[in-house]
Amino acid sequence: MVGFFKHKKISVSSSFRKMACLLAVLCLGVPWFSGGVEAARADRYFVDYEGNTGYYVDVNSIELPSDHEVVLDLYLVKLHSRYMYRYRAYFDTEERSYEYRNAKVYDYETKKLMSGAEYVQERLSYGRSTMLQEVVEFAVGWKQSHIYKTQYGETWE
Repeated sequence: MVGFFKHKKISVSSSFRKMACLLAVLCLGVPWFSGGVEAARADRYFVDYEGNTGYYVDVNSIELPSDHEVVLDLYLVKLHSRYMYRYRAYFDTEERSYEYRNAKVYDYETKKLMSGAEYVQERLSYGRSTMLQEVVEFAVGWKQSHIYKTQYGETWE
């Protein structure tokens, strides 16, 4: 009988050590994972408002595939609404056109995703829309003003 309890105590002890090691490894890994989450967070800048809608651009998402194309994450916040709309937007400055490539709706207060859809909207003209023109000008200006000189020359941020 004494040998039986000794055996159980040893197995519990080794299980405890395994669990403690696993917990230590997981705790050490948390800063790496949380750092990655922080880096992926949106960095929204207010561009302007029109009527009851505020326009924000995530500066981390700005891409300039060519001299006349701008791709970015555009956020619209309605004044008396609890919602924030996020669009992956494509702009062609030569054609003065835009299209939304997907959309997500968030609860503005909690920032929780409520719905989302992957789609490509047909291209629309932003013609005289000064707000969309301001969004494009902000994005291009941001990207051009955030060039850093390194030992290898100028590189994009």
